[in-house]
Amino acid sequence: MDNIIDKTIKYFRGFKCEVLTSNSDNKNILSEFISKKVNNSLELYLRDLRGAWTEDSSGETRVYLIKDSEDQLAMYFSVKCGMLVEIPQDEDLSEDDQKFVDDLIGFKLKREDASIASMYDAGVSIYGQKYTDKLFSIADRKITRKTEAKEIGQSDHTINVPVCISAIELRHLCRNENYTQKSDIGVPLGFGIFWEVIVPKILEITDLVGCQYIYLFAADKTPDTEENNIKKLVDYYKNNFKFSECDGGIQLVKPDYDRSCYGLIQKVATLQHNRDHIWEEFSDVIIENYTE
Repeated sequence: MDNIIDKTIKYFRGFKCEVLTSNSDNKNILSEFISKKVNNSLELYLRDLRGAWTEDSSGETRVYLIKDSEDQLAMYFSVKCGMLVEIPQDEDLSEDDQKFVDDLIGFKLKREDASIASMYDAGVSIYGQKYTDKLFSIADRKITRKTEAKEIGQSDHTINVPVCISAIELRHLCRNENYTQKSDIGVPLGFGIFWEVIVPKILEITDLVGCQYIYLFAADKTPDTEENNIKKLVDYYKNNFKFSECDGGIQLVKPDYDRSCYGLIQKVATLQHNRDHIWEEFSDVIIENYTE
């Protein structure tokens, strides 16, 4: 049993990461990369030199090719610096409550006492006194942040948030359908490469710069993507890669081009632990699917 697991791990550790633009010859192999996804944006991003090659060259995103011992292209992934935001749970409001607070802030900044009093009475009528007092307290905190920022001459181009959390975005992750995996290995290529190639690279990066989380945006919800396929992919990332949804007031900063994607996070502190235990967790499946 242990020999099968050890052999599987050894197989995946035989793959190597190579920065896309570190070798000019890589331009010649990108045409070999094929993705079977209906939305083939991941394939086009890598193959179009104006995409991955340009972004890797400029430092906007670091793109890695994953090759086997014979330099055959198996997968690619990319990472970039990112950030999560932690909002105090008592400031994580519904859309209606947030509008109430925003309107209240506007009246307070203009010192419209009559309007403030009317809002308080309306709040008590709708929410009750205790929750209305809470909304007024949140408004006062936000005004204090705005006032302090103005006093130090802070630029209008700065957005103030309660807490910033260091993070790395796993931006792209895609396998090459032209690549043939060794037949006797009983786990999917992406599973083994994630834990034995990508995770060590991420941990290597976090040894150099402080980072608390990794995150990704999965399951692009385009018109061509079925709801069941989205759920299937999200569940796969949760069960096999140990990502989870945000909780405890943590929020993702989502760019517009990922607006239709599903965000997931994982603590860097748990990555090594999860890597150490993942093979044991899936040992029965690996052994069952293993062939001599």
